[in-house]
Amino acid sequence: MLKKSPLWPGMVIPLLLMVSCVYQPMEWNPEIKIAPPGLEKSLAEAQEEVEKVRESRSKDQPTTMVLTRDGVILSVLARNKSLAVQKFSPRIAKTRIPEALGVFDPILLATTSLGKNSLPLNEGHDASISRESQVSAQLSQFTPSGAEFFLSGGLSRSRTTPADWEYTGSWSVGMNQALLRGSGEQVNLVSLKQSENLSLRSRFELRGFVMDLVQRVETAYWDLVLAQEKVKIREFSVLLAEEQLQLNKNFISVGKLSRDALVSAEAELASRKADRVDAYAEVKARTIDLIRLLNPEFDAQWSIVFETADPPDVASIDLNPDVSARLAALYRPELAQARLDFTNSELELIRTKNGLLPRLDAFASYGRLSAGNSSSEASRYLDDSDFENYEIGLSFETSFLKRAEKAQHQRAEFQKQMAEAAIRNLEQLLEADVRLAAIEVDRQWQRIPATQHAVKSREEELRIERSRFIEGTSTNLDVVQVHRNLIQAQFEEATARVRYIQALTALYHAEGTLLMRRGIGIDVEK
Repeated sequence: MLKKSPLWPGMVIPLLLMVSCVYQPMEWNPEIKIAPPGLEKSLAEAQEEVEKVRESRSKDQPTTMVLTRDGVILSVLARNKSLAVQKFSPRIAKTRIPEALGVFDPILLATTSLGKNSLPLNEGHDASISRESQVSAQLSQFTPSGAEFFLSGGLSRSRTTPADWEYTGSWSVGMNQALLRGSGEQVNLVSLKQSENLSLRSRFELRGFVMDLVQRVETAYWDLVLAQEKVKIREFSVLLAEEQLQLNKNFISVGKLSRDALVSAEAELASRKADRVDAYAEVKARTIDLIRLLNPEFDAQWSIVFETADPPDVASIDLNPDVSARLAALYRPELAQARLDFTNSELELIRTKNGLLPRLDAFASYGRLSAGNSSSEASRYLDDSDFENYEIGLSFETSFLKRAEKAQHQRAEFQKQMAEAAIRNLEQLLEADVRLAAIEVDRQWQRIPATQHAVKSREEELRIERSRFIEGTSTNLDVVQVHRNLIQAQFEEATARVRYIQALTALYHAEGTLLMRRGIGIDVEK
């Protein structure tokens, strides 16, 4: 039966205080919830902040930047924020290699302890008290062959009253060698090889990201070039409409035209100006796309104006889809990643196959032991071969059903088959991408001379239609329609040249050779 302790009354008050502190209902404070400011106040504050930023801008900061295609690529590689994030992936993956090597690091285990045991005697009137203290250390290391070596030593002191202190010293060396499961470098280096493959895979992933980024940058650059070309065409269209309007006014003043022609000419001019507004807005939108990629480092980055220095000039190339497909099989980073995944699945299959074996280990140890009534005697006989100790033997362990091991091995086999199927599927997809890209290059190349011929024909058509209009054999509506046909032909010609350049970039991307063709190197080992 438990006896009542005088400590219980003194513990009641602290326990009640602890329970009372567990839950404290939060008092509602009306000042916690702050209503948002009114819209007019927010607009005024925003305008004030914008004016402060505008006044604080340095006068030396550029408002116009001249861009080239290669200059844009270099700037993006140096400043793009998404790329800065992606660059951490290879560094993170590389840390797996020393982690896998850590399995083979030497391990030092040192312990020290002090203990006391009391055994009641004579119905609790007496006690047998034993005291013990010890210090020990062990150095061990696991090797890729599956062997583990160790060296250990220790000193202990024990006493059971009323006897004297007894001192014991020891040292031993030994090893444990796996003979079946866990035996050999082939299985014990699986984690290290997988880590190296994952590190290499992350670098191929970085290469793919950079290649995608370069394609996006080039596409954005040429989209801006095309938008600026369209602005020039829209300016030309406005000029044509103004000339036609002035010609109509002159004819009306001499009585060759009725005033109805003036209305249609003014409406056409207004429509052309509206189209010009859209063209300038398109340039601004494409500029923002480039700013997002370039990240120019100054305050007025969203107000900057880009001037493109590379004209959309085109040149013919030797187009061979079969060669491009072979290049894709060599250089596409996605395919390299898939092959590394397949290699890792093969390594995992080696591990799980070895896991089906029973565990059979051979072990051996040799050491010395010394004892006495003093610490000096505890080490006195440690070098005396008369007091040697050794042990040698085998240990066997196995599971009768091995359901977990078989499931892991079967899963590894399925993963290997899936990785192999993924490679075949990816090879087909990449070849299809290359051939489609080659078709697009050829299509745009053939469109260029056709659209250029169309522009020349439309210009000649305009010249003839103007002559007929001056002679009075044509109407204002006929001239306006010819204007529109010419503007559309110019649009298609400029678009064909730019789309051909972008199609070439897409083809090089599909081949996986875009970075090399642009002189960009990514450090990826073979």
